[in-house]
Amino acid sequence: MKLQWVLFCMTTFFVGAANAEGGCPAGQYPIGGQGVMACAPMPQQQQQQAPRRPAGEWIKTWGSIAMGSIDSITSYGVPTGKMSKAEAEADALRRCASHGETDCRVMLTYHNQCAVIAEPHINGKPFSTGVVQFVSAGSIDEASEIAKNDCQQKNGATPEAQCNVVYKACSEPVFRRY
Repeated sequence: MKLQWVLFCMTTFFVGAANAEGGCPAGQYPIGGQGVMACAPMPQQQQQQAPRRPAGEWIKTWGSIAMGSIDSITSYGVPTGKMSKAEAEADALRRCASHGETDCRVMLTYHNQCAVIAEPHINGKPFSTGVVQFVSAGSIDEASEIAKNDCQQKNGATPEAQCNVVYKACSEPVFRRY
């Protein structure tokens, strides 16, 4: 009988010891002072949040302006939204030459901006020997103001010349989702 009593006591002692600290259930620890005892959850380790993966990326696009003339008439090739500088320039030259011009030249190439062309006019008609201005800037309004001012200054020797914006467009970035 003594052996059974010893086994019973040992089993009770070891089963009680199998509980978490101070008799609290697993995942908890004892709190409180003398004579008062309670259990509180063990602090969770801070889980690091995985960095947010971007939903996509902004791709810059290019625009270009090529100019040529045939029979004293100026023609332009003006693509926007191209994926590379080379593509924009090649398309500008192709569009310019499609009007029959053989002397097309790239005058301006830009990306993620707006561009304008300002020409001098006399009595509402293009001034063939005047200086044309090609300007890119953050907005059409900004580019227009700069181009018109530059055009007036470059063509100031001919006071009757009035500079007008004859082309305006923007080549804006596009968002590509992953």
